[in-house]
Amino acid sequence: MEDRYNVYFAGQVLDGYALHSVREKLAKVFNADQATLDKLFSGKPQLIKRDCDKATAQKYKETMQRAGAAVIIKTAENTAAVAPSTPDRAMTAAEKIAALAAAPDTTRYSSATLGSAPQAQMEDSAAEPGAIVLAPPGTAVLREDERAPHIRREVDTSGLAVDTTAARLSDEPPPPPAAPDTRHLSMREVGDFIPNLPSLELPLSPDIDGITLSAAGTDFSDCTAPEPEIAPRDVSALEVLPAGGPLLEEQYRRREPAAPATDHLSLQD
Repeated sequence: MEDRYNVYFAGQVLDGYALHSVREKLAKVFNADQATLDKLFSGKPQLIKRDCDKATAQKYKETMQRAGAAVIIKTAENTAAVAPSTPDRAMTAAEKIAALAAAPDTTRYSSATLGSAPQAQMEDSAAEPGAIVLAPPGTAVLREDERAPHIRREVDTSGLAVDTTAARLSDEPPPPPAAPDTRHLSMREVGDFIPNLPSLELPLSPDIDGITLSAAGTDFSDCTAPEPEIAPRDVSALEVLPAGGPLLEEQYRRREPAAPATDHLSLQD
């Protein structure tokens, strides 16, 4: 009977390929939507093609490797019981991948371990030389013959002794300094001025070499500012009107408009 194979993809990309580039290429190859691509690149093995012959598995491998995806091929077992049901209409490539990924996998993808049955695992992946195979959780990374021998070392402690007096391992620390004498200090009320408190403002140092003090009782009237001078105004062109005279000339007076003529108007019965 001809061997049957399952094709898996665990989200791994080949060396020299960028992850986003591989996603775009697989989206075109399988006509897959973003939800299907997220599942394919989730890091968990996803079943791409179930129960196919060696030629079909090799075709999937070459196609996906050209896109930069690392393919895992395993021998198929008991696939008839888990084959996905065929809908009435033809499924798209994305729907087929999603259906295969959602179906339970009973082909014992990780049944063989590196420590217990390495030969069976190599035969299982014979269709994919050099393929990456995931072992179940708890599998030993190294076989017993690959482990470094455990060397028991005997440490000579004859020159060591335990001090039974519980002596300090370091010198005694110096005593803390004595507390300062605060007997000359007193508390003032909140908000009181503290005269000896240092000020952060820079002191002023004006030059007073040219200033002298006058004798007591000196009259400082000479220091009074002089009266301001009033500039003369030319009023020769002005004249004073007699009492009761008009303030505006006739040409500037405001005149009432004349009443309109109504001679040509008449009242009818």
